[in-house]
Amino acid sequence: MNALVLVALAALTSGAKPAPAEGGNVLLAPKVGFFKSTTALGGDLYLGLELGYVTPWLERRLAVTLEVGYHRPQTSGVLTDPQFGGFGAPPPDGRYTLAVREVAFLLSAVYRFERAFGSLTPYVGGGPGLYLHRATSDLFGTTASESGGGLGLQALLGVELPLGPGGLFLEAHYHLAPLDFVTTGDVNVGGFLAGGLGYRLRL
Repeated sequence: MNALVLVALAALTSGAKPAPAEGGNVLLAPKVGFFKSTTALGGDLYLGLELGYVTPWLERRLAVTLEVGYHRPQTSGVLTDPQFGGFGAPPPDGRYTLAVREVAFLLSAVYRFERAFGSLTPYVGGGPGLYLHRATSDLFGTTASESGGGLGLQALLGVELPLGPGGLFLEAHYHLAPLDFVTTGDVNVGGFLAGGLGYRLRL
């Protein structure tokens, strides 16, 4: 009788443990999405590539990832001021364009709720980022550029569906990326990544 009780307890205990993550420890994921800055810059296509490692901690639910992201939002308009021109001269063409190219290196700790909703795996994460910017302005027929970099922060959440040797995922980001250029002023050119779609391989 005691042996049967011990076997039953062992079975219940093993069944109560969450299923470990399947596949290898290395993650590789290209992704694409729509990024909208919190400034007046327009939305733009976001391209990213993630490389990660599933740690042995927390029953292989904790991953560390490095993502490289790129986008180049811009804005344009027309400057109008009665002081333009003068002395009977026609006012100059006030059309302008400002574009900010960003290359970001994002280091994240990501916690994965493996198979929390059937086959779906939600996950959340965040960490620091190194943001490299180049702002290019075109005004009055003159083009000027500024370059610089700085540290920021980012947070993410997503959900993954197993498919083949990896998983199809959809995620959203928020980025805090301070920038202080002559052409932009002191602003946060970070913002929101919506509809980040990609495929994550586990190698």
